[in-house]
Amino acid sequence: MNNALLIISHGSRRSASNEEVLSLTTSLREAAASSVAIVDCAFLEITRPTVQEKIDQMANSGVTSIQVFPHFLAAGAHVTFDIPREIETARQKHPGITFHILPHLGSLEGLPTLIFKTIQTTS
Repeated sequence: MNNALLIISHGSRRSASNEEVLSLTTSLREAAASSVAIVDCAFLEITRPTVQEKIDQMANSGVTSIQVFPHFLAAGAHVTFDIPREIETARQKHPGITFHILPHLGSLEGLPTLIFKTIQTTS
């Protein structure tokens, strides 16, 4: 098992926001333990680890495939330009690793159902 999942989030000056991403990462790591060797996260701005730092770390651990999950609700500049640019830089640096950028959070098919269920259970 030489595959990894990298969750990429914006990064915040507010540590509680970054902690939410770290908590999600831990939950995903536990859920994917039998199918993904490494599940971790990185941030585009403000806080660390950066995307390149985390990819370097994953590469040094021997992964051959990294799936990238953009933790963003909308396909703004970070999803459309910044993440692909980061991954292209990583491809150049680590040609032996296959990268696949997954659909961003806001585009996931089940998200409207999840939101509606949440509304129903909290009203």
